[in-house]
Amino acid sequence: MAKENNTKKKSTKQNDTFKEEVKETVKKKEVKEKKKTNKDTAKKIFDKVENNRTAIITGIVCFLVATLLFRCILWPDRIAKLENGEEPIATIDNENITANMLYNDMKESYSIDSLLRLVDKIVLDKKYTDEDVNEDVKETAEYYYNMYNQYYGYTKEQFLSANGFQKEADFIKFLTLDAKRDKYFEDYVESSITDKEIQKYYKDEVTGDIDTKHILVNVSDSEEEGLTDAEAKKMAEQIIKKLNKGTSWEDIITEYKDNITDEELGFLSFNASLEANYLKEMKELKVGKYSQKPVKTSYGYHIVYKLDEKEKPALDDVKDEIIEELASEKKEKDTNLKNKALKQLREENKLTFSDTVFEKAYKNSLNSSK
Repeated sequence: MAKENNTKKKSTKQNDTFKEEVKETVKKKEVKEKKKTNKDTAKKIFDKVENNRTAIITGIVCFLVATLLFRCILWPDRIAKLENGEEPIATIDNENITANMLYNDMKESYSIDSLLRLVDKIVLDKKYTDEDVNEDVKETAEYYYNMYNQYYGYTKEQFLSANGFQKEADFIKFLTLDAKRDKYFEDYVESSITDKEIQKYYKDEVTGDIDTKHILVNVSDSEEEGLTDAEAKKMAEQIIKKLNKGTSWEDIITEYKDNITDEELGFLSFNASLEANYLKEMKELKVGKYSQKPVKTSYGYHIVYKLDEKEKPALDDVKDEIIEELASEKKEKDTNLKNKALKQLREENKLTFSDTVFEKAYKNSLNSSK
């Protein structure tokens, strides 16, 4: 009996998870989701924070170095004159640390990342204002503050100090460049989508909203309770055979209630936030028909029943959504696409190098990211 109760709880939990995906679909119709910070477990969130901690510290170092180099080179009266590079910046034990010594050390240690922050800032500041990315920057800043507070107990001030920022405005400037890079990348990808691609996607993928219900045979995460993947698939196949022989949908639900969940999803759009296999099945089924083979998702095996389908929307009504879907596909297909986009941006703005060390480092960075 305890095992049966555990199985029911597991089924309810998985059904609730599937419902959450449906809720996300409805939300997607109203608001374009900009951030995806929710994780499946606390451990995944913690791992993300750890990774971000390393990334942000590295980025901050590059930001500070780039700022210092910028001041040294373009503001000679503020820090050190680089007329010949031998002017001292500091002296210790009667030995001078010259501008050239500092510059060469920085160049060897941080090299191209620091330079490219300066390069990209100059170009992107001409394309976008800070107001264009303010919302994203504020959201990202709050994300870092909250995560570091939750997992490290840092206040905002402690976070800024620990990461080398004297004030919040410096951190915002750091995030602003990254946000402008992201915005350019989004614009770059969307502008690369052709009318032919849009027409093809519309023809092949767009349907009217579809109403489905489904039976899900749950696969257990535990070897000690519930069904294994093979057992769940076999049960789903048995259910389909019984449906084909005339057993009603309702009787199936009653008979298999300990191992399945059932739900009516209502009308969902062609780009609903459902797993690809379920989405594909609901599009391909005819109205009034159900799956003849189990449909596998991360939750288990589904038998999908297509209840109704609305008229296909006009292209103009869904064009923005199609562009968004195609852009996502392009980014998933080529994980190096952002680097390619920024490389093209720099070339369009005639980036050239007077320093051969930096030029070589830049070429190497492009080659290593392919």
